[in-house]
Amino acid sequence: MDKRNFIKTLALGATYGMLTPSLSMAGIEENRKKLKNIGLIFNTIGAELKKDVPKTLEKVAKIGYKEVEFSKVNGYKASEIKKILDDLDLRAVAGGGVIKQFVEDEFYQMVEEANLLGKKYLVCYWEWLDSGENKSLDDFKKVANQFNLLGEKCKKEGLQFAFHNHDKEFKITEGRVPYEVILENINPELVTMELDLYWATKGGANPATYLEKYPSYFSLFHVKDMDKTENKDMACVGQGRIDFKEIFSKATHVKHFIVEHDKPANPMECIAQSYDFLKKVRF
Repeated sequence: MDKRNFIKTLALGATYGMLTPSLSMAGIEENRKKLKNIGLIFNTIGAELKKDVPKTLEKVAKIGYKEVEFSKVNGYKASEIKKILDDLDLRAVAGGGVIKQFVEDEFYQMVEEANLLGKKYLVCYWEWLDSGENKSLDDFKKVANQFNLLGEKCKKEGLQFAFHNHDKEFKITEGRVPYEVILENINPELVTMELDLYWATKGGANPATYLEKYPSYFSLFHVKDMDKTENKDMACVGQGRIDFKEIFSKATHVKHFIVEHDKPANPMECIAQSYDFLKKVRF
């Protein structure tokens, strides 16, 4: 080999050596898990829905969302919403109400609408008949037992009962975390959890801890981010401080990842950014 060809060979070898790690890393990244079912809860785009339901949902579908969570849409019958969703290839997966609606005469109305829309989960978004202040651990045990009864009722109607948390359930009470008391006292065959990642984090918890200890208890996430300010307000997904990769890697039984932000400044921009982040995230 002459000197010129020898130098070319060395250069090619060096170039290949520099590229190989990058190519390998790209392959590893591509082989990592990614989210399949990215959904959206309607309250995130409530202001837009008040203006125009069909056009707003058309925008949601164009962004890429396939699943939605909601209870009612003002001015529309469940059958009318179902047609809009079907036309846009959007699936209704969950919805519900507060505990008062479950224990009083609205339960069977919620069941009827959920089944008509093809929802799987009937969610309790608030477990108290009051503000939820000054509750004892015994109160949380009673809540868990009530959930079991409601779970049995839902199962008979072809639905899965789910509980959505806020931050109150993570505030230390009598030396314990109430959310753990709920988990210890529910029957996971009758009750599943819709874990709100923002509220759990704001309550001082690491969601990954519960996913490791009770993996099969969680079926849905409200994927909501926390900003980096001292106020710990909500942020569009991927714009805040929550480590979603760590959480998602522990979410072995979670089937639905539902984007939420209670008061986004620009709802449609926020849900588009959130979807883009979740579509690209690997864990």
